[in-house]
Amino acid sequence: MYLSKLQLNPTHPNVQRDLSDRHELHRTILCAFPSELPTHERVLFRVEVSRQRIDLLVQSQLLPDWSCLHRDYVIQIPQLRHVNAQHIQLGQALMFRLLANPTIKREGKRHALYQDEQCFDWLVRKGQQHGFRVGSNGYRHHVVGNVYGKKYQQVWHAVQFDGVLHVHNYEIFTQSLKNGIGSAKAFGFGLLSIPYPML
Repeated sequence: MYLSKLQLNPTHPNVQRDLSDRHELHRTILCAFPSELPTHERVLFRVEVSRQRIDLLVQSQLLPDWSCLHRDYVIQIPQLRHVNAQHIQLGQALMFRLLANPTIKREGKRHALYQDEQCFDWLVRKGQQHGFRVGSNGYRHHVVGNVYGKKYQQVWHAVQFDGVLHVHNYEIFTQSLKNGIGSAKAFGFGLLSIPYPML
């Protein structure tokens, strides 16, 4: 897998457009890949905002070509590294970060979860499905807020989870690293980040 880190230029009009509309951001990211992606490819991304900078993390199976970006879209040359999950062991404890859209499905529709206990229970359920477990010790989450897709007037409720997970099924867990967790993966959710060694 490849992990890219792009420091976005907040004054660039295309960056401002993309940050306000996840459909546009998704389109911009895909410019770095072939127009027809292989069936095994899953491009995951996450926007991380701090006082000093705005970072875009992109994980993919294919090597991206960021030369497609408009001039000055990024502040510096994108960082790129090749990572793998071969160092992961059954039972291993790993630091993690996950920006998710916690929901529950009722009558065919997804409904956002807002309460702290609901969000933690959602993560526990996802862990059971995806080969890991999360304990309440050392765990924290905070509500990032809503992100928007103006094209279809969509709104996603964003919650960031940080903590320590324990791997209890290696095969399922490594597939989850590649494929993401939860809904709205095409719009900046579901990228499960753990410490990777650099190759």
